[in-house]
Amino acid sequence: MAAWGISVASAAPVTSSYLDLNLKQDRYLGGVQHSSQKQNYTVWGTDLSLESRPDADHYSYKLNPVAQGAFESQDELYFGVPEAFIATPAGSSFSVTFGRQKRHWSRLDEEFNIGIWQPQLRWDYLAPIQQGLIGIFTDVRFSNSLKATFFASPLSVPDQGPQFKIRDGHFESSNRWFVQPQSRVRLFGDTRFSSDAPLLFELDRPTEEELVMHSSLGVGLTFQRPSSPFWAALNYAYKPRNQIHMGIECANCFNVSGAPEITALVHTKIVNHHVATFETGFDRVDDAAWFSLTGDIPSRSGFPDDYAEAGLNPMMVGGVSYRHYLKTFAGPSWLKGSYMRAIEFKREERQGIVSSDQVESSNDRYPYTEVMAIEWRLSVLQKLRNQFRISTRYSYDLPEQGGWLSLAGEYVRGPVTFSLGGDILGAEVDPNSEEAGLFSRYRANDRFFGGMTYVF
Repeated sequence: MAAWGISVASAAPVTSSYLDLNLKQDRYLGGVQHSSQKQNYTVWGTDLSLESRPDADHYSYKLNPVAQGAFESQDELYFGVPEAFIATPAGSSFSVTFGRQKRHWSRLDEEFNIGIWQPQLRWDYLAPIQQGLIGIFTDVRFSNSLKATFFASPLSVPDQGPQFKIRDGHFESSNRWFVQPQSRVRLFGDTRFSSDAPLLFELDRPTEEELVMHSSLGVGLTFQRPSSPFWAALNYAYKPRNQIHMGIECANCFNVSGAPEITALVHTKIVNHHVATFETGFDRVDDAAWFSLTGDIPSRSGFPDDYAEAGLNPMMVGGVSYRHYLKTFAGPSWLKGSYMRAIEFKREERQGIVSSDQVESSNDRYPYTEVMAIEWRLSVLQKLRNQFRISTRYSYDLPEQGGWLSLAGEYVRGPVTFSLGGDILGAEVDPNSEEAGLFSRYRANDRFFGGMTYVF
């Protein structure tokens, strides 16, 4: 997106506003899961930002709604609000923010779009949009080096993923980033059937109150001396997980009249978790680095013992990143390398006719368990109203033995931005194996894209 806008300065606080209107063509190279999915999508989008910058004398605010749709499918219509808040003046040692605001709870979470701390708009799994937590943020500066943040909220909004529906017992979605749960299951121990039986689904839809009315409490500490590039941060919260948890009820669900058939009832609910992150690093003019360690302990779901459900296991997630400025013959550039590893401490898994792997499907807790990434950004042309940028990133997932190569170029001329790029996915493991992850499950979504954005 272009970052050009309108600014007005006066005795009132400095304001900045823009409206992005964009049109993009996605061309997918792989096959589809069912007839509602397409090879080509013409995607339109809008991004509105109304914002005043914080100062010592005035309240600040921000409103940032976004929307996206596809002309090929009426179901592909999405709407979100990554930020919407108002904050007291920033000049004192005490300030309060009301609403939804994005904050740096974890740089590792933001680098790999894991979704531990802040919810995401996951309409496109390769380009999720970070959203802020909703509530009251109280910032207290104890000294020039130490700042604390206290967070509380009576509600939360989970991740917003691809639209889907259940028709004739099967999940369907026009979105290429939704993977159907397995539609057949082998009846172990039942000698009446010599083959797999069809697995059909019904959905027990939760109410809006059951999805959003969940309380959160959090606290954060940040330490950095005024003259030092080194910093450290410690954040903790007890809050709802951003991903909706699924459980499958399959007791007495056999239909033996005629062909064998199994109909399972899918229940969804929000599960709380304890999450704590320690990070430290430095930010200098020519380079920056950080180390991150997060503990994630989910609560029990409360589902009955005979439900099959996605795993609710404690996790430890660690990672590092280093970024360095390079001056090349083509122009200034940044080279960055990152690594993350998630270690799962498995609790006892419930045994049933439907396995936890089938329950997870497109609602996996983490997109990766161990991944390395290298990224390069180059500014070939840098003028006020005439710019050309190139960015490329390669991520390699060790358990999947697969990777994702992303390449994009942007040419900015005044209020118009032209973009062209592609995403190539590949993995050595089978999409249905225990080692399957983001790259193997969506390997059919290799694509090329081109688009245009106009900024008012």
